[in-house]
Order: sequence, then C-alpha cells, then structure tokens
Amino acid sequence: MAAPQLSCVLLVETELKGWQKTLHKIFEGIEGLAFSIDAPDWWTHGEANPMMFTKKLMYLHGEVDPVVFIKKLFKAKIYAMLYRIDYGYEENPEGIRKPNNHFLRFRFEIDMLEGSWYKKVIGALKTIQGVSFTIDAPKQMGYTDAPCQMVYMCGNIEEGLLMKMLTKTGIQILGVDYGNLKPPPKKVEAQISDGTETQPKKDTEPPPHEIVVSTSTKHQAKNKKPRGFRIFCCS
Repeated sequence: MAAPQLSCVLLVETELKGWQKTLHKIFEGIEGLAFSIDAPDWWTHGEANPMMFTKKLMYLHGEVDPVVFIKKLFKAKIYAMLYRIDYGYEENPEGIRKPNNHFLRFRFEIDMLEGSWYKKVIGALKTIQGVSFTIDAPKQMGYTDAPCQMVYMCGNIEEGLLMKMLTKTGIQILGVDYGNLKPPPKKVEAQISDGTETQPKKDTEPPPHEIVVSTSTKHQAKNKKPRGFRIFCCS
C-alpha cells in the first residue's frame, strides 16, 4: 500500500538570513517533493499585521513520515511557521488504516507559541494506528500575537491507550467520537421472489363483460309477469 500523502502550507520568513538552508533541511526525506512559494493575498488587501508582510506562503506536497516532518518544523520555527497541514484520508483505506470498532475521531487546540505543541501532536501520532489528521490555519491570521490552531485527528486506538495518551501528552480534547456510532442496518428477511415483486402486476383475467340492456328490453322486463303467477291464479 502506498504511503499517505502530506500536503502543507508554511509561512516562510524570507528576510532572515539562512532561510534557504532551513528549507533544504525540511525538504530532505520527502518523496515526490513538489512545492511553490508565493506572496500571500493579504499583501494586496492590507488586512494583516505589517509584521506579516515579510512572509511568503509555501505550498508543499509529498510522501514523508509526519512525525519526522513536524519535528523539523519545530526546529525551523523562526524561519517557517505552520499554517496548515493535511495527512492521510485515503478514499479506500486498507489494513492498518481501515476503521474498526476502536475507531476514534477527535479535535483539540494547540498554541503555536507554546514550546510543547509539537509534543502533543507527535504523542498522538505515535499512539493512533492508521492516523489521518489536519492542523488548520490559525484563527484571524495576522491579527493576533498568539495564534491557536485546531487539530483534527482520526484513527484506531484502544480505549485504555487513548486515556493514557491524553494524560501523557496533556491534550485537552474539545470533542471526541469513539467506536462504531452508526446504527446497525435493519434486518431484511430473505424472500423467494415469484417474479411479481420486481415486475409490474399484469391483468391475467379478462375484464368483466359489460351487459348492455336496451330501453325496450328494460320496459319488457318491468311489465312482464312471472310465468308461475298466471298458472297459480288460474288453477
């Protein structure tokens, strides 16, 4: 099975000396690397903090171990700031990535200025099997000095390991769904089809014959006496 793809958006500080060397270290070990660097939209709209004008947006895509990648991002924090990252989410998961009865879906928040944010993410990644996750863009980017980002994760993990992981990492969950939450399918009894259920019902009997009685016949039937009446009276 092919490794899941990782897509990432970084804010790169191109005004700092040595930013090229830092990006080279981030790129190492990424299979099928593709990236582009461009000026963010807020340069033209003027909606961001002036301190953000020196940063460029870098779009990155490839195959890499997310644990290794996040460690590199933490070390490069003064040169490259994480804006968004997506990992996993195959359309047809197989094997270890296939959801089971221990399937978990949860979300929590991280502070990018907190020194231990990457430890929380890595601790969860190492514990959850077949993990897929998204770290969303900071709220009100450019307006705040302490941007928080939302982390969405899903994968397979036993309930006991989940509680230990939350205790060890210090993750404060904002929401969680665990186990098979879908209702069981309705039981459908097998029926032997005689061909009349799937096909429209056909008229197998001819329509009833319509008896047309003329006006003269009706008049005769009304005035005609029963035959036995005359015999009874004359005898």
